[in-house]
Amino acid sequence: MGVIYDYFSAATDDEAAAVYDWPAGPICPPSGTEPKDSVEVKNIDPHVMMGTLEALLTGNRYEDITERPRHAATLRFGDDGGDGLFTITGEFTSALVSADDDRIHAVAHAWSETEEFWGHADPAELAELLRDLRDLAVRATQQRHQLYCWMSL
Repeated sequence: MGVIYDYFSAATDDEAAAVYDWPAGPICPPSGTEPKDSVEVKNIDPHVMMGTLEALLTGNRYEDITERPRHAATLRFGDDGGDGLFTITGEFTSALVSADDDRIHAVAHAWSETEEFWGHADPAELAELLRDLRDLAVRATQQRHQLYCWMSL
């Protein structure tokens, strides 16, 4: 088991925040509501691990990335710490959109070697995840949406 993170798109912060009350996040809406376009991952948090990924994609310093106001900013968080909803920056979304397959392959390999993965990450699996995230970012950009992260323990 582990922490589940669903990265998804929404038009506004308010629309994204509504997902917090859905039974199982963006893929399980209330009756009569469409699920959100999303990518589900385990154990890859929006703050540290995605900050490291953005640094690798852009060449920007991790410290500069994590100081941005919308970098993993909390929209909603449960009193018990079990569920949360966070923003993803436009800069990160743009970096994903502009990453071609060669760049994804190179970044996935470098990302797999970071300390956050404890040497247990498969670069091929990370490349597949990055392609899925890139495709989500492309669709979000085309719809003028932003990316968000829903977390559940």
